[in-house]
Amino acid sequence: MSEVLTINTESGIVQDEKVEPLTVFDDKHPFLNIELPEYTEQLPNKRMSHLIKRLKMTMKLYGGIGLSANQCGLKDRVFVMGTDQFQIACINPKVLEVSEEIIKDMEGCLSFPAMFMKVERPKSVLAEFTDENGQRHQETFYGLTARCFLHETDHMNGVKYTKYVGPVTIKMAKQKQLKKIKNVKRRLKNAV
Repeated sequence: MSEVLTINTESGIVQDEKVEPLTVFDDKHPFLNIELPEYTEQLPNKRMSHLIKRLKMTMKLYGGIGLSANQCGLKDRVFVMGTDQFQIACINPKVLEVSEEIIKDMEGCLSFPAMFMKVERPKSVLAEFTDENGQRHQETFYGLTARCFLHETDHMNGVKYTKYVGPVTIKMAKQKQLKKIKNVKRRLKNAV
């Protein structure tokens, strides 16, 4: 009697999980008001890699240049930032030093759709973070990249960008926000 050999043809084949975008919560979500704890799991790991893919997809879907996990209702201390050409993930981000020079420029947030305000931020930031492979980085970011890093790090610390402006500026920005939303709804209604 001869033996039958069976070969597992799926052994060693890595199948990528389906990656779907996350839901971005509005400014009233409680996770936006709390400081997130350090991420302590060993890197790289499949869960974090999957989360980063989903954050990048969600950021792109909503047209953002930065997105933190807590904006999506997750307690992981991680955010992504960038454009279609270049994106990075920052785990356990820290601000080590900021420039004395301050720039006042328009800033928005995916948790505050269509609400833009002029916010003062340092022109540059010396940043520290860990990437999804577990590599520690120290980099200096300038201009819009520095603004984005600071904005997303603020999210990790439970701080919203509205903290940096006065109540009159917020009120005016909300009025413009409502007007933009009404215009979009009108255009969508006319398109149907």
